[in-house]
Amino acid sequence: MGDFVRDMGAAAFGTRLRRVSEMLDRQVQAFYQAHGIRFEPRWFPIVSALRGSGVLSVGELAALLGISHAAISRMRGELIAAGLVRAKTDPTDGRRQLLELSAAGTRMMQTMDPVWSAIGHATASLLLGTAPRFLEDLAHFEAALKKNSMTLRVESVLKREESARAR
Repeated sequence: MGDFVRDMGAAAFGTRLRRVSEMLDRQVQAFYQAHGIRFEPRWFPIVSALRGSGVLSVGELAALLGISHAAISRMRGELIAAGLVRAKTDPTDGRRQLLELSAAGTRMMQTMDPVWSAIGHATASLLLGTAPRFLEDLAHFEAALKKNSMTLRVESVLKREESARAR
């Protein structure tokens, strides 16, 4: 049996990106579990941003990481439950919660630094051997989508096709 999703070509591009992302997350999670590390790969950008910035609101994290507010809120709860992040009320706006690494989160970051460095090196090696320009090309792809959304692109294609049929 072939690879149905791959065989769908560009129409399934988003599906393939999610599939690769999920595969990487599963494999990194398996490494963590095998080494007794209680950490979820999806938490990485949030704890890294908090480490670099100190204290951030959910909205600030969402904007900084380009991740939805809802996703950050969901992970906030997970990170608080895991004891890695703590929330405090913004003294200038009582409606906002500010997030920061807890002492346990700071210790976890120190423990994870060599692991994340190794993951970075392993990923760079994989890319060098298989797709040396992938990250650069992905940056161009992201920029193109920000400039003209997929919605506009699909509508444009449909209009051109409709116009061609009408001739």
